[in-house]
Amino acid sequence: MLKKFTTLFMVIFTLMFSLMPSVTHGKNSDTIDLSDEEWTTRKGMRFGYTYANKADTSDRLESPHMVSLGFEMQQTMHGGDWLDILYIQNIMVSGIDQSVLAPSANVLVGFEINEALQLGVGVNGTIYDPSNQEHYFHLVTAVGWTQQAGKFSVPVHVAYIPDVKDYYRFAITTGVNW
Repeated sequence: MLKKFTTLFMVIFTLMFSLMPSVTHGKNSDTIDLSDEEWTTRKGMRFGYTYANKADTSDRLESPHMVSLGFEMQQTMHGGDWLDILYIQNIMVSGIDQSVLAPSANVLVGFEINEALQLGVGVNGTIYDPSNQEHYFHLVTAVGWTQQAGKFSVPVHVAYIPDVKDYYRFAITTGVNW
């Protein structure tokens, strides 16, 4: 278990820093100079519901329905009128309501439309595979809405994580950003 956790941590750490937004400082006609652009950051706690299809067939979970808790960071680069670039890192722990720790980490890239509607796709990694077939990395797709609330914002996100053996996961989360 420790070996799986260490491997997952190293992969997620590497992905986070290799996919981090970078700024091009080139001056030829094939590059765009974004040196004056800044990324804005939002971060906050998350809580919600996760459904893990066929998870109740595993020896660790009693039910496919789980509570999820976590933390998320979002970076956006303002694109002008209505479209922004979005970069998301998220760590969640599910299964606490069943006395099980099923952590997962997500790294997504996408778009934010009119500073509210968010669309993203990326990589999900976990150390727990209910299929017992060593499927620790998956695609994750997400859509969400973020409502401003003064200097805070309240996001509502829906995520889908497919699996080739039909052990897909579906999650809905909310929380608060600052």
